Amino acid sequence: MSTNEHVGTDDQRGGRPVLDTGLISRRSVLRGAVAGALALPALRTLGGNQTDVLRSLLGEGTKARTGQVSKRSGTLQVANLAEPNFIDPAYALEVEEFAVVRSVYDGLLQWNTTESQLVPALAESWTSNSDATEWTFKLRPNVTFQDGTPFNSSAMKTTFTHYLPGSWGFLLGTMTNVDDSDPLVLKVSFSAPNPDFGRNLTFIKAMSPLLIQQKAAAKRAVGTGAFQWGEWAHGEKITLTASSSYWGSPEPYLDGIDLITVTDETARVNGLESGSLNLIMRVDPHDLPSLASNAKVGLSGGPSWLELHLTFRCDQPITSNVLVRQAIAYGVDRETIVKDVLLGQGTVAPSPIPIGCYGHITPTTSYSYDPDKSRALLKAAGYPKGLTLKMGAGSPDYALVGEAMVAQLSSAGINVIFDVEDPGVLVADLGATKPKHDLFILTYGWVNGGPFHFDTGLVLAHPQYKGKALTELVHECNTTQDGAKRLSYLAQAQDLFMQQIPHLPLYYANNTDAFSSTVHGYAYPKDAYQPVFANTYFS
Repeated sequence: MSTNEHVGTDDQRGGRPVLDTGLISRRSVLRGAVAGALALPALRTLGGNQTDVLRSLLGEGTKARTGQVSKRSGTLQVANLAEPNFIDPAYALEVEEFAVVRSVYDGLLQWNTTESQLVPALAESWTSNSDATEWTFKLRPNVTFQDGTPFNSSAMKTTFTHYLPGSWGFLLGTMTNVDDSDPLVLKVSFSAPNPDFGRNLTFIKAMSPLLIQQKAAAKRAVGTGAFQWGEWAHGEKITLTASSSYWGSPEPYLDGIDLITVTDETARVNGLESGSLNLIMRVDPHDLPSLASNAKVGLSGGPSWLELHLTFRCDQPITSNVLVRQAIAYGVDRETIVKDVLLGQGTVAPSPIPIGCYGHITPTTSYSYDPDKSRALLKAAGYPKGLTLKMGAGSPDYALVGEAMVAQLSSAGINVIFDVEDPGVLVADLGATKPKHDLFILTYGWVNGGPFHFDTGLVLAHPQYKGKALTELVHECNTTQDGAKRLSYLAQAQDLFMQQIPHLPLYYANNTDAFSSTVHGYAYPKDAYQPVFANTYFS
């Protein structure tokens, strides 16, 4: 049986993936059945003339560590976006939760520092068979959890069992067997191909079997990571300290991390500028120009793996017509939305799969703003006098984007009635037989760096799209091992997707983290979820 072997360079500092509910409605759609639905920060309309200036000031992260850091350099004061609800990695979904999870826990695999390549973590190497139904991992020897429990294949089997009923259990959904007979070899079998299992493992963290046995994972964290649990002052902060048993080399450069709950945006910015805070995550775009001009502040940001889009219910009388969907696509000015509504904090999306994710291409079909073409398509679809549709969003944070689309579509003869619903109400309507809305503003986090929502099936399930050709292509994408053949299927699927547009990709969100100029080695995570502090140090 042929296999695909993956060894990679042993870059232990990469940090990477999961799902976010983001800057918009926390704990929104993934928990409510829209896995990966995310949100943006509160948006305010700002002058478009600031966009180019801001882009020129944004960095790609702090400078990399140079030379040897001879001693621990202090405790990083991080403004967490909210009080974590879950620190158990099997249930964590928010960036404030993963700030804890990614610091204390490791996975079998992780991303390198540019988040472009999977590299070893607790697994030294890994292989999969030709149809990706069997995966084998050679585990790193002589690793212990922070409570002294040995890390081995049995510990990972216990971890998988713990994950199954959690938020990330679907990543293991077709798992049929875990062979832990060899302490340093883990074999995992699936009933169906799982070509992205390696990428998915960046979300599944090895947990101490003793912690699981004690049912204490909701109260404290015990992993193999660079930092270990300190204390949780509820409503105030979580304290982590440099791990005394970390397997990696070199050891963390920080003495520790204080994850301080600061929910008010003004207080976060003021704290950074005054020096009481060292780092704030997901800065409100409104605050970026002033922070970018402050010599004592550094910024790291750019396109993330979050894709905001407009989903069409393809099984409804009007939006089942592809000409209508294409007319709507030509009636939305995505460039203007990114420039004027987001202040440049976004990248117009040519495809559902974000830039940097495995298989992304720029399809041959694109939709520039063209109201005349939109009206012509409506006429060809049988609506020469235009039409009226209803559009819904699941958070007020989408309001400005929705209102911009309403104004733009009116120029094409498309009258849109827009409202903001409770997230649960909108999710229920999305799956209703006779939905209230024709159009839905949603966000997907393609958080494993691959064709994540092709794998989950949401790209076709949410719009209730049944077209045979695209459905078959997506199936081939999901059952073919990485390589030229799979890349070809993914390219074909994206091309056909943009022709049929079950949903219209609007933009990939650009998020930005800000930090003191004395902080080095930190970079904004492309997955938008898992900040990595193991490389961070003060100078």
